[in-house]
Amino acid sequence: MCLYHSIFKFLFTVVLVVLAGTVCIAQKGVRTNYDTTYYQSYRDKLTARVYLSRKYTTLKMSSPNDAISEMKYKPTTTLNLGVGGTYRSLTINIGVGISSFNPDNTKGETHYLDLQAHFYARKWNFDLLGQFYRGFYLTPSGLGTGDSKIYYVRPDLKVGLVGVAAYRAVNERLFSYQAGLVQNEWQKKSAGSLLLGGEVFYGTIHGDSVLVPESIDPDYYNSGTNKVHFFEIGPGIGYAYTLVIDQHFFILASAVANLDFRYARELNPNDHKDRVDFTPNFILRAGAGYNTAKWCISVLWISNYTHVRGGATEYRYLINTGNYRLTYARRFSLDHKVKKALKPINDIIEQN
Repeated sequence: MCLYHSIFKFLFTVVLVVLAGTVCIAQKGVRTNYDTTYYQSYRDKLTARVYLSRKYTTLKMSSPNDAISEMKYKPTTTLNLGVGGTYRSLTINIGVGISSFNPDNTKGETHYLDLQAHFYARKWNFDLLGQFYRGFYLTPSGLGTGDSKIYYVRPDLKVGLVGVAAYRAVNERLFSYQAGLVQNEWQKKSAGSLLLGGEVFYGTIHGDSVLVPESIDPDYYNSGTNKVHFFEIGPGIGYAYTLVIDQHFFILASAVANLDFRYARELNPNDHKDRVDFTPNFILRAGAGYNTAKWCISVLWISNYTHVRGGATEYRYLINTGNYRLTYARRFSLDHKVKKALKPINDIIEQN
């Protein structure tokens, strides 16, 4: 087992370093002009924001012959209040849970660490994820318990996902991804862009006991499967478009499809079985808001879909991670001393 972990951690690290290094070398010293009649950039200013958000990581499971109704393990995440800022290509956000909006305890308690880093430059856009959740409940209520008013709770169930996705916006002269996602630009005219890139992920699903209750699927229960590990990597293609109304109102939609090589392993306390194949994965984004030269208000939804299939049980596992966010952002000019202090960072991450 230690060897298995070491192999995939090594592969993930190598791919991440090569991917990031390739982009940085290719972009070093390159400046791309953009059409100011289509969008205005405020990358030399600090874009500060306050936001409300709710992150989630759900696990859907379904049997190979669809004889068992789809099961969905959901976390009890909280509504978060956060602050953040964007300067050039770097975005940092920090949020804390609002206790008065905590979910009721009939669904159990979820402990989680959800790390997301986003680097949106003029051409290339990077999303880095590190999500670790423990404690889920099974929906709908009554599934696994026999009582329609009681949820089947799994405080031992853990879902982890680490990875990176990188995509290039081909039409960067007319289309700004940043305008809708991190508010440091203002899209004034409708435009879209083809997206080209890829993703790499390593994930785990762990339970102290079998993942499916015996009352739902005796065959799966008898298999003893309580862990799933997987590694996925592959290219992706998509399209993003921003519809602008009267320069200020905007609606953003983006969809990317990836064809990933997949290595999955289902484990029980005594044995394991591997599966190697290919799988489609998806990344969806949608947003809307109002943008001006000084401030922006927007709502945004981001969702990643990662498909896994077991080698022993043939079960399908779908990990859906995402984030809903309401943001108010305002842009501030920086004085010369602050810009000079930030210059070393700009030289590393700035593309154009």
